Amino acid sequence: MVLYKKSPALVLEASEKLDILLPGGKTKSVREKDVAGLHPGPVPDFPELEKNTPPGEPESAWELLRGEHTNLKELAELIYGEYSPSSSWLTFKLLNHSPWFSGSPDSIEISSEETVSARVELEKRKADDERRWKEFLERFNRGDIQPDSDEIYLRELEMCALGHKGSRILKALNRKQNPENAHRLLISKKIKTPFWNPHPLRLDIPFEPPSYIPAEFAKGEERLNLSNIETFAIDDEGNTDPDDALSWDGRKFWVHVADVAGLIPIDSPADKSARERASSLYLPERKVPMLPSEMVAKLGLGLCPTSPALSYAFDIDAEGNISDFSIHLSTIRVTRFSYREIDERLDKEPFATMKKICTAFRGGREEAGTITINMPEVKLHLDEEGTIQITPLRDYESRNLVAEAMLMAGSYAAVWCHERGIPIPYAVQNAPDEAPDGSTPDYSENFYLTQFNLRRGMKRSRLTLERAPHAGLGLKSYTRVTSPLRRYPDLISSQQIRAAILGKQTRDAESVLAAMAGVETRIEALILAERRSNIFWKLQWLALRPDYTCKAYLVDRRERQGYVIIPELAYETRVALRNEIRLGSRVRLKLKEVNVFELSAVFTILEVLE
Repeated sequence: MVLYKKSPALVLEASEKLDILLPGGKTKSVREKDVAGLHPGPVPDFPELEKNTPPGEPESAWELLRGEHTNLKELAELIYGEYSPSSSWLTFKLLNHSPWFSGSPDSIEISSEETVSARVELEKRKADDERRWKEFLERFNRGDIQPDSDEIYLRELEMCALGHKGSRILKALNRKQNPENAHRLLISKKIKTPFWNPHPLRLDIPFEPPSYIPAEFAKGEERLNLSNIETFAIDDEGNTDPDDALSWDGRKFWVHVADVAGLIPIDSPADKSARERASSLYLPERKVPMLPSEMVAKLGLGLCPTSPALSYAFDIDAEGNISDFSIHLSTIRVTRFSYREIDERLDKEPFATMKKICTAFRGGREEAGTITINMPEVKLHLDEEGTIQITPLRDYESRNLVAEAMLMAGSYAAVWCHERGIPIPYAVQNAPDEAPDGSTPDYSENFYLTQFNLRRGMKRSRLTLERAPHAGLGLKSYTRVTSPLRRYPDLISSQQIRAAILGKQTRDAESVLAAMAGVETRIEALILAERRSNIFWKLQWLALRPDYTCKAYLVDRRERQGYVIIPELAYETRVALRNEIRLGSRVRLKLKEVNVFELSAVFTILEVLE
């Protein structure tokens, strides 16, 4: 009898190779060095090897042999009182699986007293762990969960829900080990509340705000005093980080941006922290800022009596054209307004002139082929009572005015930097592909179908050090500069512009490239976290409304499956098509099922409305 891969085997014939019989009845030809001898035989049937065997005295044998080496034959005789096929096999099973002996059949080492004590203690701990695990599973199955004492087991389940590793609990319950099942179990056992949102955490996004202490502005920097000019920060109601503002002094149109770069020097700890975060994260349930709240309070436009700014000045001639452009460090006095409030004043000065300037700039972008996509948008918010609020975003004219002014600043700043050889991250986008015959499909009869197909044809924008057009915006070059409180690429451009204004050395291209490394990937993760979180909360809202019906638009079709847009929720999903329905048709849907864990909802078509 020999040992082959930790199992007993019987040698049937020996020549250049050994023909052996395995316990399952199969035979195999192996090399002599692949086996180790156990007993010369004769050998009973394999099942008989462990039948009617004496209990043996392994600990007594250990006492006699301490400090020595031995072999399988001697050890079997000491433990079982005989050297037989059965005793040799049972002795081998003790090797490396008992505290007393280790090694191989040819060379057996007798463990020291210290080793035995350590192994006994380890086995005891393993047995205790197994006992506690079984007790936990029994309690878990009946819902008797003790969060504090069970934390070691529950934490693993939570990590699985966050996509980091498998779950011993799911394995024990014979469920597939994936984040969705772990999430489902955490909710069903009331370990987490139904409103626990795992999606940002799955993307390893930091949830704690930065906590470093803001620096001070360098002494002696000259600033243009613009505090006597009426300046307006126009945002959504409830905005907490205003970083841009507008003013018109009768000759110049000003776009002011928070002077964040003045407190965040290049490669400082604050700069590295902002680079790591890349952008603020906006979720319905919370906001995670890129910068500390103390810095936002200090730099946010209109949050203090006066604000330091980086101001972009557009000289406007008598015909309303931009005749000159300059950038200044400034001090401004800002009044904050909502889009709703400014919409009521757009026909009054200075807003009427601002609107005229921005409309002219918009006209130039349209001539250059700008592509505007107006898909429905909603604002998601959890109020203090935990109620999910879904509010459609109104298309305020003042919102378009502000957006156009921000594009003006980014477009002219890109040219300004290019003319001076200052490396900055340009935002570029290639034009959409044309149809093979050069034609463009006409979807003009349906707004949502048009917007869907425009969006589907768009190329992804990207950051690069090479100046190139942004086709979607209709601009020959563009850099983001107007949100340095919230986006790191804007901060890089602001740092470069600020240094140039002060006559200081700017970063070289290699340094800017290093600063940009990883930022786009991080921003994409943040966008994905926001998108998945928005879907999560929309589904939570739907789950509370099992009889929900709505109007939707069919914008795509693949065989018997359609793709619809639900404008009132700004939600898109697939539906089963039982009949032929024309693309662009408006349909009425009824909610059938919501699966928060899989981020999906099932709707059925009740009727075709048009």
